Amino acid sequence: MRASCVIVAVLLCCSLSSATLFDDQLRELTEFIRLQMRCGYPARGVPVLAPAKIAFQEININTDNFGCNGNFTDLVVEGLDGYEISQLEWSNIRHTIKFDIKFPKISLKSTNYKLNLLAGLFGDRFFLWGDGVFDLELVDFRAHGSFIIRPTTATSGVHVQSWKVNWELGEAKSQTTGIMDSRMYSKFINELIKEYLDILVNDNPTEVSEFMEELIVPPMNVVLANVAWYEITAIILGLVNGVLPVEPIC
Repeated sequence: MRASCVIVAVLLCCSLSSATLFDDQLRELTEFIRLQMRCGYPARGVPVLAPAKIAFQEININTDNFGCNGNFTDLVVEGLDGYEISQLEWSNIRHTIKFDIKFPKISLKSTNYKLNLLAGLFGDRFFLWGDGVFDLELVDFRAHGSFIIRPTTATSGVHVQSWKVNWELGEAKSQTTGIMDSRMYSKFINELIKEYLDILVNDNPTEVSEFMEELIVPPMNVVLANVAWYEITAIILGLVNGVLPVEPIC
């Protein structure tokens, strides 16, 4: 899903940061990434990410405790350029990136959504459908863990493997309309979303990690397929300049 490119681009660009950079240089690089998200990076296949806008997006998610299918129209994702990085490490021996990144607030809005939802809560399963305006806000959404970058034998690019990332959520807020075509249901479900997402994300780390890996890694690898291994190592080790632009390009 293209909306996931927001998180993809941040992790990708962060993975290109050098472990040998001084704090000031690293701070400058992360600020450049923040500004570049407003422009995208077409040469590397990264769209505009701040905000990310998707005209139409189908969704089909199925896990042990959660199933959702439908679509979003005019989906807008805001807040992904507000990330805060507290850890960023590169192992040149294992080619491993370790990171800890938090998004203080991410908002997802769609002028029209159509979804069928089957979910479990406190051991019970329930079915809902919705057709209206989608409005969800995630507060203090955190990802921390590691992944490995390896050359791709079939192409000149690279790919991600051994994705081991944990996710945490501080709070969720929802003002979504059209749930079961009922204002009462919509109000009730919007109140329930806060508790449900807290349980879903924070109490099911393995399932959430697997779901986010499926959501993020494939499009991330599409972007990385355009990046040669020598570019990755050169940037990380600080051997050459000019591989990344020095100022935002729009």
